[in-house]
Amino acid sequence: MNHQVHIEIERKYDVDDTTVVPDLTGVGSIARVSEPDTATLHAVYYDTADFRLASERIVLRRRGGGADEGWHIKLPGDEGRLELHWPLGDESPVPAAVLDLVLVHVRDHPLAPVARLTTTRTTICLYDENDVVLAEIADDLVSAGDVATAQLRVWREWEVELTDDAPGSPKKRQALLDAIENRLQAAGATPSASISKLAHALGREKLGEQEPRWVLGSKSSAGEVLRAAIARQTARLKEADPLVRQDEDGAVHTMRSSVRRLRSILETYRAVLMSPEATYLEAELKALGKVLGDTRDPQVMHDRARNLVRSQANKRMHEAVLTRLVAGKAAEYQRSLRYLNRIMSGPRYFRLLDALEDFSANATFGKRLRGSAAKVLAKPIARDFARVAKHMGAVNDAANPEQWNERVHDVRKAARRLRFGVEAVSSGNTAIFGDKARRLALASERVQDALGEYRDSLLLQRLLVSSADAAAGEGENTFGFGRLHALEQQRSDFAIEEYARARGQFALAKKWVPGN
Repeated sequence: MNHQVHIEIERKYDVDDTTVVPDLTGVGSIARVSEPDTATLHAVYYDTADFRLASERIVLRRRGGGADEGWHIKLPGDEGRLELHWPLGDESPVPAAVLDLVLVHVRDHPLAPVARLTTTRTTICLYDENDVVLAEIADDLVSAGDVATAQLRVWREWEVELTDDAPGSPKKRQALLDAIENRLQAAGATPSASISKLAHALGREKLGEQEPRWVLGSKSSAGEVLRAAIARQTARLKEADPLVRQDEDGAVHTMRSSVRRLRSILETYRAVLMSPEATYLEAELKALGKVLGDTRDPQVMHDRARNLVRSQANKRMHEAVLTRLVAGKAAEYQRSLRYLNRIMSGPRYFRLLDALEDFSANATFGKRLRGSAAKVLAKPIARDFARVAKHMGAVNDAANPEQWNERVHDVRKAARRLRFGVEAVSSGNTAIFGDKARRLALASERVQDALGEYRDSLLLQRLLVSSADAAAGEGENTFGFGRLHALEQQRSDFAIEEYARARGQFALAKKWVPGN
């Protein structure tokens, strides 16, 4: 069930029973107003018993009546709120397509009605000189029942909402809203004390508090810095969750990256974090990362094979190759995605989210993690640098090509862990270390990227060989497979040359390790 997306930019005002909506003709760019139109709206708002959606400032409702009847989700946004809209349909109580977008917050806690509202809405449209509707004023008489307390609240409010045809720049939009507000306040309106009808129905001014702003510096404790870094990546993981469920482009990659970054923080700083909670998180993130990898890897091979074929002048010759390679990987991706969705809808995944949030908010630390972050966290970074260097040295002692490939893969994983571990404490609001640490992270990234390119090329070479064998068994011409295999071998050679250069740069990066 597809949904529509709308940015809701509005202001709300409290008014008493006798206040009259003033004529707004001539206010700002408003040239005329419409005749009022009245409708009755019936809405049911859903949440968990402990208001998990409200705590995230999310509104989920089913509304009948009016031009936009249906299911709505309202999400916090930079300017206004993001509103998602589905038709009513036949499903009850909450359609699966709607639930998917809030499941990361709801998890396995049941949704139930928390408020029921009946609104008598009188709408007036505001037009510019070109007869384009810029905004609407809704004069609402609301009767709301709080399901938990059975308390009935009745109030009147005005909503001024901009349309999609409102001025294009934020500055102009705010100027229009300011001009309208001045006229409404002169008529007796005052800015609403409650952020939404649901908040008002529940007797609140806010639905949820903003996440705490971490104020960190070189004197912050190591525990505070790591907890903030984990909180940031947990938020990133949660943002990717609904996008993965909708199979949005790049969503699996983003979620996998967040899991890897979380694991790197826990692994790099394992010696200072030591706790049962950290050990549990590390193990569960590893398991989730495996499922995400099984889903992402077919995507990578699918895209790499497609791009390789499209780079060839004689595309017709390679069409059969592309069909065989891409069709197989597309099917594998869909199977893996369905399994990933089952995992993401199960209690084990939900408990991992619970544990990440709890660790970010409530983890307590021993004396060592209460020490200065700059001093405590430098040693784990130095150890991880030495770990990468050790793996690089082991490559030279490989007994055969297979062992060589395994060992350069170990180098790649170690470099990735170092990079993510350093970036966790040298970027954003957890930037305890400065430019030197960022240069160290870039040197690690260059190693990771070169060996990542090599590994992806190697995997496609193996896929080309196995696909050629299958094609030969069915009597197909396999020349195209061989040609593409040769090109991939060349690309893998270039990747190893890049790794040699990156390895030299990495050796020089020792001077950028914190504490050196």
